[in-house]
Amino acid sequence: MAREFSRRLRAWYRRHGRDLPWRRSRDPYRILVSEVMLQQTQVSRVVGFYERFVERFPTISDVARSRPAQVREAWRGLGYYARARHLHRLAREVAPPRGSGQLPDDPAALQALPGIGAYTAGAVASFAYERRAALVDTNVARVLRRACAPGVDAKSARGARTLWEIAGALLPRTGRATWVHNQALMEVGALVCTARVMHCDRCPVSSLCATFARVKRRPAGR
Repeated sequence: MAREFSRRLRAWYRRHGRDLPWRRSRDPYRILVSEVMLQQTQVSRVVGFYERFVERFPTISDVARSRPAQVREAWRGLGYYARARHLHRLAREVAPPRGSGQLPDDPAALQALPGIGAYTAGAVASFAYERRAALVDTNVARVLRRACAPGVDAKSARGARTLWEIAGALLPRTGRATWVHNQALMEVGALVCTARVMHCDRCPVSSLCATFARVKRRPAGR
């Protein structure tokens, strides 16, 4: 089931995935910037900010050499300015002379850096380094809960652990396939299996989905 679930997701993504600027890159710094910006902010708003930010700060060393006020200025209008402060602190730790100038490829090492949680660590490891790393954000959690564990409370600590375990169990065998798999999971959550509406008629994994099976068994009129 896990292999078929991932196979269908990846086939769908190759046809329907959006062409977003950070998806064209394997630069760990640019992936990090996009993931930090996407925290609590819609994709449509992030695109323009992302392109202006990486034009002004092309590398993590450029961020590190800048004053905090300059980074905040580039972030102006995006909101949640703690993200900009954390990014600047992280850059100071990673860039020379304190660091090598390169973000680590291991999720655990990434989580040790300022402002990086489990999801962002998995995203950078998977999308920049093509590591076989799981990731669970709000969209992914919703897809996995509906498809595999409808009874799980995603907001509880136990439920969150369960969804991370499911995410890990569904990963394909290679890091390159994992890149597509993880992007596809996020994309299905953003475009198809949304918080408001389940577009099951457009979902690539509906025939494998526990929630869809329940809906089909439900008597008419209920």
